[in-house]
Amino acid sequence: MADWSVISQSPQIRALVQDNGLQRAFHDALFPAMLFRQEASPIFWPANVGDNQVFTGRGLLAPDMAPMQPGLDPIPDTWTSEQWTAQAQKWVKTIDTYMPNSVVAIANLFYSNVQQLGLAAAQTANRLTRNKLFSAALSGVTQSTAATNGGNTIAVKSLNGFTRARNPTAALGSPVQFQTVSANNPLPVRIMQSNGSEVTRNVTGYASTAYTLRGQQVTNDEQGPGVLTFDGAPITTLIRGYVIAVDASYLWRVGGGLVNDGITTANRLTLADIRAAVARLRNMNVPTHPDGYYHCHLDPTSESEIFADAEFQRLNTASLGEHFMYRQFALGVVLGCIFFRNNESPQPTSVLNGLIASPVYNPNDPFVGDLYATGINTGAQLHYAIFTGGDACKEYYLDMSGMITEAGLLGKIGEYTGHLTNNGIDIMADRIDLILRPPLDRLGEKVASTYRMAGDFVCRTDCATGDAARFKRTCAIVHG
Repeated sequence: MADWSVISQSPQIRALVQDNGLQRAFHDALFPAMLFRQEASPIFWPANVGDNQVFTGRGLLAPDMAPMQPGLDPIPDTWTSEQWTAQAQKWVKTIDTYMPNSVVAIANLFYSNVQQLGLAAAQTANRLTRNKLFSAALSGVTQSTAATNGGNTIAVKSLNGFTRARNPTAALGSPVQFQTVSANNPLPVRIMQSNGSEVTRNVTGYASTAYTLRGQQVTNDEQGPGVLTFDGAPITTLIRGYVIAVDASYLWRVGGGLVNDGITTANRLTLADIRAAVARLRNMNVPTHPDGYYHCHLDPTSESEIFADAEFQRLNTASLGEHFMYRQFALGVVLGCIFFRNNESPQPTSVLNGLIASPVYNPNDPFVGDLYATGINTGAQLHYAIFTGGDACKEYYLDMSGMITEAGLLGKIGEYTGHLTNNGIDIMADRIDLILRPPLDRLGEKVASTYRMAGDFVCRTDCATGDAARFKRTCAIVHG
């Protein structure tokens, strides 16, 4: 069937009409919901407290049910404590607007640049929270990246959870705060040997793999790949054998096992897996969020797999598709959890360089886990469901107004709060400054727009109570 324009087909009439008219507007790009940052509790960073802050948590006094013997004095007891640290850091991005271009563009280019800058700021804060939560949930669990034939070092995919230790009972160890591993402050680990057996050693040192970031060489990254040094007899290992710390986080792999390599697309997420994660949080006395529930963030694939679970389908048998879960294709509240469909959950499209043939750790987006079961994209794609309890992450933020002095400022400083929408959805960009610098070039035509965010995102430890796990307020399920 031929297409006919509403304009007359007369050549004379069409010559008088402007064709291919350009709509004078920029339309929004596809953009994910910013949900991870909501897990971080905002805490103001007081002025003049230094570049680092150290926070102290208390343990518990052990109950003592034995009756006191007559005539004896009670023996004094003490409770344990732990400390975690926040470091003031700054995240920025800037964009220049050449105002003559903005004047003649199809729409206000200056406004569009400021809008896009705000979206980038919101996504940065969101991924900072995501990566810190996953660093806690995957702490102390890694795999070797090369085979060794005897020796006391192993190259590993991630140093996350292996560079610091806390030894309150060791004579020379760190009693309260997690400090750098050494012979006096060791970290016990389990290692898979080449014959499949397991051996226990202590991590006594590490060396991170150096890389260049923004023109500077980085040699002290404690999240990315590196080499662990152990005490004891030499070890022989295969590539992708497990290394698990004594204080590793609880990680549930659908189908079982201690490595990701055995996960296939048949290992789907089910309600049974969710129950195991919720039971873990409850067993560790992890409080719920203020809304009374634990939170679970999962990608659309994980969500869809639950709908295929026989147990889940039995729960909705009588609904005949009328329940909101099927109407909206959303889980809502199940098993004491609120479920958030989150496209920023780690997957190849939401981690920088995730779509390349063999994804590697990217310091610009430091997600410490695997995206594929075998580490390369020929294996099954991995999906993660992360569960959080109350106070799982803290956002310590600085007030940037303290930087303004009697000398005044050049331009304007404001905030994005309440002014960002994309596809009709409000984008959270609180506690992020917008700096507009007036044109300083000779013709006064180039305006700089910059966002600035300062503080730190921190997951606190809970090693002074419960089992040995360093982080207890988060746990993750990994599946195919």
